[in-house]
Amino acid sequence: MNRNRISFGLRQKIILTFLALGIVVSGALAATSYAILSRSLFSQLQQRVLGLARVAADSLDPEAVARLARTLGGGSTPSEAEASAEYRTVSERLNAVRGVDAQLVRYIYLFVPGPDADAALFLVDADVLADPESEDVSHFGDEFDVSKFPVAARALAERVPLVEETYSPDPDFGVNSLTGYAPVPGLPDAMTAVVGVDMVDTDVRAVLRTATVFSALAIGGTVALTVIASVVLGTLFTRGIVSLDGVVQRFGEDLEARAPVISNDEVGRLGRSFNEMADRIQDEKARQAALHKAAARFVPGEFLKLLGKESIESVQPGDQAALTMTVLFSDIRGFTALAEKMSLEQVFKFLNSYLERMRPEIASVGGFIDKYIGDAIMALFPGRPDDALAAAIAMQRKVPEYNTHRANSGFAPIGIGIGVHAGPLMLGTIGDSARMDSTVISDAVNLSSRLESLTRRYGAGILTSGETVKGLSEPGRFRFRFVDRVRVYGRADTTMVFECLDGDPDEVRERKLSYSGEFARALRFYYKASFKEALDIIVPLSREHGDDMVLHLFRQRCDRHLRKGVNVGWDVETLGEK
Repeated sequence: MNRNRISFGLRQKIILTFLALGIVVSGALAATSYAILSRSLFSQLQQRVLGLARVAADSLDPEAVARLARTLGGGSTPSEAEASAEYRTVSERLNAVRGVDAQLVRYIYLFVPGPDADAALFLVDADVLADPESEDVSHFGDEFDVSKFPVAARALAERVPLVEETYSPDPDFGVNSLTGYAPVPGLPDAMTAVVGVDMVDTDVRAVLRTATVFSALAIGGTVALTVIASVVLGTLFTRGIVSLDGVVQRFGEDLEARAPVISNDEVGRLGRSFNEMADRIQDEKARQAALHKAAARFVPGEFLKLLGKESIESVQPGDQAALTMTVLFSDIRGFTALAEKMSLEQVFKFLNSYLERMRPEIASVGGFIDKYIGDAIMALFPGRPDDALAAAIAMQRKVPEYNTHRANSGFAPIGIGIGVHAGPLMLGTIGDSARMDSTVISDAVNLSSRLESLTRRYGAGILTSGETVKGLSEPGRFRFRFVDRVRVYGRADTTMVFECLDGDPDEVRERKLSYSGEFARALRFYYKASFKEALDIIVPLSREHGDDMVLHLFRQRCDRHLRKGVNVGWDVETLGEK
């Protein structure tokens, strides 16, 4: 199908129809007038050339013509004949007749029958004496094939005046010519001579050109009047429909648009029907918008886009998409203990108040919440892993602000732990035709959840994996410290665990960074199984920074390894089921 077709409105169609009709009628009238005028001028030219041929034939001296004709075949050369008094007399008479219409008569000549029926001989060409050397003249006795000129042949045979019925084109001069023939009267019975006059259509063309100009002007005037009339009529006929069409066009963007009803005709009834339909559509749109808004609270719009769906209505069980994304898990520390001190109503208010503050921090960097799991948040980030870490940092920085609010209301402060991991996952729907749920299935989800649970062990606010750190687009934006090597239950590969310090209070972050070099040196000794050397660094640090659980953890491990020795795989902490 051609989607590039030009589309015309009703008003344009009416205008174009009237315009086309005016052009066709004007053109037909002009063409008809031109044809009639052309035929009339052609008839007049026929009469004119035929009359001139008769005048020329009647003006000739038949005795001079007869004497000249007898010299044909009598031994006289063309030059001798053309020098004779008879030739000059006939030539002068022919030129005198030419002078009547000198601008139109191209050739005037006298010819007689030739030796056979298909031949004729030139007796006198009126141009010979003026320019005997010209290639365009026909000399005395020159033969021509009269069979190519049927009207000339008839004039010879029947001895009657005749005129050609069609123009003969003359490409050398860019004109058409018309020839008339008239026999010379008074010749002996056995002798025939015919005058030929070739007249060009210069005057006819001039008249036709003038007529064409006037016709063009008439057509132009008619078209102009037609355009004015068609615009006026088209506007009157379609004013109501065009107004209604404009309302319909606006209605696509403005559901408040309504058609003004100013008449009781068909257009008025159509406007009222449209307004009634618009009211119903507006009500249905409002209902659907409310429904979609409600549905989006349960199934995020971003989730649908990642599935390639425009709305929740098109989702079917089993719809899925394989993607690489970053998963963020967060959890409120000690939530169970907090909840035991609150009523159920207070628990729900607390959770909603907390979650209401966390969601904007996730959405502001391109993430979306896949689900709430009690006090936990599972969020997905389709973009860079940097976005998930930025959201985690913003969430941790939001907690002190929220704790101030809680303190003002008489509640204890809270803390949260966040795990971030990037990797391939399968996003889709599970369930049946009666009940479905969105879900994400992946090792990345499991590891992100385990990292979040490890924040309690290491006393960290944000933990992420070495794979995620390697995948950062702008690693310089963040400050990390390595905290452990772990093997998560059900996962064969070792995971390098890093703490992101940017979510900590400024004083805590700067203090951890101040001894990060010493701690890194201790870890190098530790992973070389030089536990005593590692302890020599870790013990003073743990005494000075007693709140750093990572220091205490490695101090305990060094003591244990020194007492009990090490086994295969000692350098990787294996985690059981969560």
